[in-house]
Amino acid sequence: MTHIDRKFLAQSRNAFLSTTALTLQDIRDRVSLSPAGHRRRDQLSALDTLAKAHGIPLSSWQARPDVLRELFDHRTGPQLGLSERRYANVCSGVRAAVRKFGEPATHITKRIPIDKTWHALLDRVAINHHRTGLSRLASYCSAMGIAPEAVGQLTLLGLHEALVAEEMVKNPRKLLKSTITLWNSCGRQVAGWPSIVLASPFKDEPIIMPLEAFPESFRQDLAVWRGRLESPDPFDPTAPHRALRPSTIKSQTNLLRRSASILVRTDTLKTEQVTSLGVLIDVRMIKIVLRFQLDRHGGDTTAAIHHMAQTLKAVAVHYCRVSEEVRTELDSICKRLDPHTPQQMTARNRERLRQMDDPETVARLLDFPARERARGLTLVNRHRAAKCFERALAVALLIDCCPRIQNLRSINMETQLHRAGASWYLSIDGSLVKNGQALEFILPGATGVLLDEYVRDQRPHLPGNNGPYLFPGRDGGPRPHGTMRSDIKQALLKRAGIVMNPHLMRHVIAKIVIEHDPGMALAVSRHLGHKRIDTTMAHYLGTETRAVGRRIDSILRQALINPHLKGD
Repeated sequence: MTHIDRKFLAQSRNAFLSTTALTLQDIRDRVSLSPAGHRRRDQLSALDTLAKAHGIPLSSWQARPDVLRELFDHRTGPQLGLSERRYANVCSGVRAAVRKFGEPATHITKRIPIDKTWHALLDRVAINHHRTGLSRLASYCSAMGIAPEAVGQLTLLGLHEALVAEEMVKNPRKLLKSTITLWNSCGRQVAGWPSIVLASPFKDEPIIMPLEAFPESFRQDLAVWRGRLESPDPFDPTAPHRALRPSTIKSQTNLLRRSASILVRTDTLKTEQVTSLGVLIDVRMIKIVLRFQLDRHGGDTTAAIHHMAQTLKAVAVHYCRVSEEVRTELDSICKRLDPHTPQQMTARNRERLRQMDDPETVARLLDFPARERARGLTLVNRHRAAKCFERALAVALLIDCCPRIQNLRSINMETQLHRAGASWYLSIDGSLVKNGQALEFILPGATGVLLDEYVRDQRPHLPGNNGPYLFPGRDGGPRPHGTMRSDIKQALLKRAGIVMNPHLMRHVIAKIVIEHDPGMALAVSRHLGHKRIDTTMAHYLGTETRAVGRRIDSILRQALINPHLKGD
């Protein structure tokens, strides 16, 4: 979509009009006057608990669906000192009270008549839940005067605005996605359906074009370059000293594809003109690519932009063998694009680690595997129970061994897990680790017991369990990187109130250990698999000065109490 009609979107916000001046305190007053019973008790309890947990009076919140959605999404139960189940009951009780004692809970399709054109279209849909699922779209389009043949991306944006502003919907984007899926399904199955294929209006066109979009000569040249990195010639002085890791080669390949795509997207070149890597490393082309990247970051350079410049320079110097004059110019560009970022923990990670200053948060994290396991034991559905155990074991391994997510997801039970007596050992060969350092861990007793239970009783209920991987994907391979990362992240947020991705766990464990004992820095460095302690100190630590400060303060206080105190 190339144009967004702001006036149209503003009108859309009133399509499902259900405004109210009532506050949650008004709702509570009405609930208190209703007949006695468990519903009144539960709703009053939910409203009171909500106010107490947030520390804000009910009169401060309007009894509007959009207000409630933002309120419920802002914090999780564990962050408010409530269990996950208790907070879910509170949210449910408040919503029930607003539906019953706020505005009449008339369904949208009854409040907004569907015009005859949309009625005729929906009547063709034989599957009842498909017809019901498209009723909100039909009501919205009826209210806005949009015919079925005119539905498009702007319509979807308007529907989303209407859902966010007025409707009692927990997740407007999820409902919009479902609407798109049902529409496209009807397009394939229902005769006479408008020949319009819908897609999410929130997805931007990706910058990187498919490799197949470029000429065969470019793809062949890229393949030759990749082969040079995978199997470097020991007699070629310009070849890499050793083979690069597959992930590094993949990353650099994507950078070259991105560079070629930028030149096409900016109309600098036509696709058929990108015939070789030599086209990309022309200095003028490199400047266009890097300028595009700078503009996307407000004109400021970043480590990623600097890395892209260095990759293009490496291809120009070592593969395309440019002249010394061009090499000097590229050296100058790379030097000017170097952000000179200090070797230390990023500000974002520092901010996220502050939640670990709270001992209760630390306790919720360390206790997560046991609680997630206990939750799995209560579930009747075997697949869901197995997923609970999977998350419990994954987080336990992150806590005990601090592996990177790539190594965690691809643990091979046949080659990397070994049992000796009552103990389990996890071994990861250096060729599979980011920095080439082999890792060896002995699993603590509780984690070993959890591993036994998971492999014996739960893993057989997961798709792909016929493969060798501890955490199987549906195809029998390792669990996909993105889905495993997202699953762990969402579970920690929802059930423990902790904002954390799997890699941050490495920082967290370093923080917990060092703050308890600053002298453990070297041991933590070895545990994380770093070659040098400098890496640990620069990138993973940064809060240990508080622990050192407490130790110094303790010594000074002792010196004050006992002036004759001497050092060791």
